[in-house]
Amino acid sequence: MDRQRKKKLQNARVIMTNIFMGISVIAIVFVLMLIAMGYGFNDKGRLEQSGLIQISSNPKGATVEIDGDVQFSHTDFNKMLSSGDHRVKISKTGYDTWEKTINVDAGLLTRVEWARLFPVKTDISTVTSFSNLRLAEFSSNRKNLLTIEHNSTVAHYINVQGEKINAQKVSLHEILNDSTNDVLQGTIEVILWNENSNKALLTWTHDQKTTWHLVDFENSSKSINLNKKFGLAFTDIRIANDSASKLWALENGNLHIIDTSNQTISGVLISDVEQFTNNKDVVTYVGIDNSDHNYRKIRVFKEGEKGSTTILNLKEEKPTITLAMGTYWNESWLAYSVNSHISVSSGSYPSYDRPSKNSFKEFIKRDLEYEPSLASTNHLGRIIIFTGNSNLTSIDIETRDYYDTTTETEITKLNWIDSYIIWENANNKIVIRDFDGDNRREILDVNNEYPVNITENNRWLYYFEIKAADADENGEAKEVTKNTSLAETIYILQRQKLE
Repeated sequence: MDRQRKKKLQNARVIMTNIFMGISVIAIVFVLMLIAMGYGFNDKGRLEQSGLIQISSNPKGATVEIDGDVQFSHTDFNKMLSSGDHRVKISKTGYDTWEKTINVDAGLLTRVEWARLFPVKTDISTVTSFSNLRLAEFSSNRKNLLTIEHNSTVAHYINVQGEKINAQKVSLHEILNDSTNDVLQGTIEVILWNENSNKALLTWTHDQKTTWHLVDFENSSKSINLNKKFGLAFTDIRIANDSASKLWALENGNLHIIDTSNQTISGVLISDVEQFTNNKDVVTYVGIDNSDHNYRKIRVFKEGEKGSTTILNLKEEKPTITLAMGTYWNESWLAYSVNSHISVSSGSYPSYDRPSKNSFKEFIKRDLEYEPSLASTNHLGRIIIFTGNSNLTSIDIETRDYYDTTTETEITKLNWIDSYIIWENANNKIVIRDFDGDNRREILDVNNEYPVNITENNRWLYYFEIKAADADENGEAKEVTKNTSLAETIYILQRQKLE
């Protein structure tokens, strides 16, 4: 073989080797990409894409069964599953069981983070007691409790997270900016807490008038009587940022923004507003149609813009409307109901001067068999719940799924026991269920409507018992009867250890 031919053969081998190695690398990368995307062969030898399920529980370390098979790992854990429905069962020794059918989407992450197990044997202790309790409200982040007694000029601001509770006494006259020394009459109600629960919006209704107060529990001298400060009769106020240094305020159909740091108020930003809600610096409101006052519009307004953007024109007279807004994983959403119709959209809220760049898209549109009277969201912004009478429709922003269920009692206020579980008192029993209606359980015997709360660190379940103040022959408080007067009643704060 001559030298020239031998050289050509060697070059050909090198080229073929490089081509083969290149094809092999591409094939390996392609296979790895398919595996990373969840592709694999099923039992029938067909290539299909799986989805990743992430399962968390409280308490952690629970056993998981998926479609009847016990998993090697305990919660919290991840697993690739074929797309479609899977029956998930979570259990732990000494606790009850949680189970649900979960739909896994191909190529997507499905997060199940609301599974909660309750101890079978209760470990209950008394924390403290109150006389003639007029107000008890847990903060939305589940870290604090505010209590006010009748015939008292003091509020108790209590951190409920630790082994020993930390109670702080605050003068009611100071936080409500009342100059008298008398016991405050009327009704006090918590409307909203800020993100850190160190401030709250309260209303005080007395002498046939209602005043709004921004209460600072860390420095009560900085609390503001908003009506007195600005000389306006507010009908609704909402917190506009985490620190509550800004508030949206409605008076006589006019919407303003209040700077609580400088204690200043803007001029009229929007007029003819009937009701509104907000997601920080963005407001959604029901406005009166100027051309016909019988008709309404749903509009969005962003702080700093010249005007608002119409979402929906309502060509019917005075419909029943509910509104809710929020953000989940940096995605903003808006939900509303008009009579029995509900709609949920997500994306970037529309801007007044950039309508062509509107990325706000509707992803749920349904007609219900009832008219919602309330729209609510959980503290994380993931769950929306419409309620009317004893009907409940839940929407999961992450999965885009919706669920319909009914409760034992009429719902006038949605009660969250944690970020995903709601509760009601039915026949003197605390009944809980997941936001979607599953895992209904009776967890406590409680003879009152005072709040029930699981602390943010998941250590304690708090609730109230009501007893007659006079003791029986054993020295224990008697049960409350129809003949027990308010002055003879004590309210006992109890807690159950969960972990």
